[in-house]
Amino acid sequence: MTLNDAWQRILAVGLLLIPLALIYLTVVAPYLDYLAENRERIEDLKFQLQRLQRAAAKAPLWRRQLEILESAGRSGEQHFLKGTTPTLAAAELQNRLGEIIRSAGGETTSTQTLAGKAEGAFTRVAVRVRFTASTPALRRILHTVEAEKPLLIVENLRIRPVRGRRDPKTRKTVPVDRLNVDMRVVGYLHTPAS
Repeated sequence: MTLNDAWQRILAVGLLLIPLALIYLTVVAPYLDYLAENRERIEDLKFQLQRLQRAAAKAPLWRRQLEILESAGRSGEQHFLKGTTPTLAAAELQNRLGEIIRSAGGETTSTQTLAGKAEGAFTRVAVRVRFTASTPALRRILHTVEAEKPLLIVENLRIRPVRGRRDPKTRKTVPVDRLNVDMRVVGYLHTPAS
């Protein structure tokens, strides 16, 4: 076999492989990719179906929870401030805030009733309160305001540290765990339909 015959065989094999490679690249490889994508999509859809089936199985539980919430909403007057006027509701809110601050160990500096504002079927009642408290007391106060009923919202919370006192012996400032707190607390008064 001569060198020319070897090149002819290599060329013949190359000419045979080129169409096979083209067929693989244009038909077989895209088809295999298509199958792999479909398998992934089927797995995703199976996962979503299982998740939806689990959620659908909980539907009776959620319906019962909704009924409980709706019945609580009908008797949900406990979520609103009591009082027949915004002024009386603001007075109730001031008293409640004073109790919360005192019971947590804080000291009320001042309170100010802000003008009520009608918002649909409700009247927005706001009170601005200033007090001093330690850090743990402030945490208890904020938790109580946010967690108890009637529903109250804390707005414009400003916290500043109280200056430390000067030690007469060392003449150095000793830090004090007291905070000056200024915040606005908002509650809602249910306005009955006329």
